[in-house]
Amino acid sequence: MRKINTFLINIIIILAFTEGAISLIGPSESSIRTLREVLIILLFSLSFLKNTFYYSDSYGTAKKYWYYGLGSIALLFFLAITSMFYNDTSGIEFFLFFLRVLPPFLFFWSILKINFNMDRVIFTLKIMVLLQIPAVIIKYFIIGISESGGIGMMSIHAGSLSTIFPLFVISYIFSLYLSRKNKKYIILIFLFLLFGLIGGKRALIVYTPILLLFILFIYNKGFNLNFKSSLVKQFFGLLILGFVTFYFIARFNPNLNPEEEIGGSFDIEHIINISTAYNTATYEVGFSRVDAPQVLYNFLTKNGGNLLLLIGVGPGDIIQSSLNDKYPGVENDRQLLMYKYGLGYGLRVGVLWIALQVGIIGALIYSLFFFKILRRIFKILKTSNNSVTKEYCLGFIGMGFVFLLDFFTYSATFFYSGAISISFFLIAVIIFKRFSKEINY
Repeated sequence: MRKINTFLINIIIILAFTEGAISLIGPSESSIRTLREVLIILLFSLSFLKNTFYYSDSYGTAKKYWYYGLGSIALLFFLAITSMFYNDTSGIEFFLFFLRVLPPFLFFWSILKINFNMDRVIFTLKIMVLLQIPAVIIKYFIIGISESGGIGMMSIHAGSLSTIFPLFVISYIFSLYLSRKNKKYIILIFLFLLFGLIGGKRALIVYTPILLLFILFIYNKGFNLNFKSSLVKQFFGLLILGFVTFYFIARFNPNLNPEEEIGGSFDIEHIINISTAYNTATYEVGFSRVDAPQVLYNFLTKNGGNLLLLIGVGPGDIIQSSLNDKYPGVENDRQLLMYKYGLGYGLRVGVLWIALQVGIIGALIYSLFFFKILRRIFKILKTSNNSVTKEYCLGFIGMGFVFLLDFFTYSATFFYSGAISISFFLIAVIIFKRFSKEINY
């Protein structure tokens, strides 16, 4: 059973990281995603078999954490049912909502319970992450810098992934650098920044320095260092790294320099102007990311008052699928949102995407789960005496911070990308299992 579990987890990881590449040779990304979700459900079913519950040779059982956060997701499920009946949403739309939201949690609960070869799974994850670099370089030589046409091997058109994926990886790499002080990790950081630059993403120039500063702060707190005595030296080191990163992104992202070319000049005024214009752009429906929260509030209160604001317009109401293909010419969620309500670009931010469907209560329940798990991992970071476990914790907290930045300010990538959600929950399970064995010694 252990071998079967390991095999299934590895296949799920590989599918999550190669959906885009596989779609180039025939099957659509949605069909690969469906296959991955079926395998997750199979894995979840296997987690109920008794003989999967024996103690691992290398890692603990993490029995204390089985079904961690189940209460939060059950509460979200109950709220979604309430919203479905109130809004007369169809059962298919309800199913589509949880098909989009639930699989990562099922994966998380499954691998918390079952026994599998952790080292092989970690190796598979590392290989799939590293393979994204040559994939995006090949893309550059074929089509140049572009938000579409290939996000590594993970997707063809999910442009926001070009921002969130490198930040996720950098979280872990920078954690290793702080712990081990090996300069090879700095090189890796710039390689994954290159990944984002080839994807033409501007947000990296803001998010990257913020992320590095946050991880440095958590590192000092979590590793129980003398924060005051080490702060000055580390701060200046980070300042230099942050400036080099900022300069590198500005010059090598054509969207951020006046010449609009790789290797263009560094012009801070141009960066400020172009970034402001990007974040306030109204696109096709007259509002931007900045305006979107107010637009959503006005829309919900105007069409249903405070109750609609609390429970949304119905789960799955803005999810396009072949199972619910009743709007001619509509091919994706964004087009469906605009077709039905005249809303579009700005509401692709994760918290707004979920709030529109299940209200601000649903968005609060969903986000509180992540705050809760981050708080738990931070406690493990401070408590654990194992340096590797602490490195995983620091990297995971950085990933969680990236998730929150994305969820509240940028996109709904976590709902779309298996590479992001599966990596996130896999690292969480590694931490829980490692720590459970540590405290049982």
